[in-house]
Amino acid sequence: MRVYDLKQGEVGKITKIELSGSALERLSALGVRVGEQVEVISFSLLKSSVLISCAAVRVGLRKSLAQKIQVSV
Repeated sequence: MRVYDLKQGEVGKITKIELSGSALERLSALGVRVGEQVEVISFSLLKSSVLISCAAVRVGLRKSLAQKIQVSV
């Protein structure tokens, strides 16, 4: 399951992040790492982005990025 597949209010634990380079470093600096719990706060109007809460930080992710973060419920 991916972060994008979670419904609003659902919580999951990050199991794998399929990114590399600067994108992975930016997420890691914000606390979005393997092993952390992530909660979906809301989706944009056309579901083109998702607002998540992870490690006491709220982060907005594009759909393409949210689909590269695997979670277990």
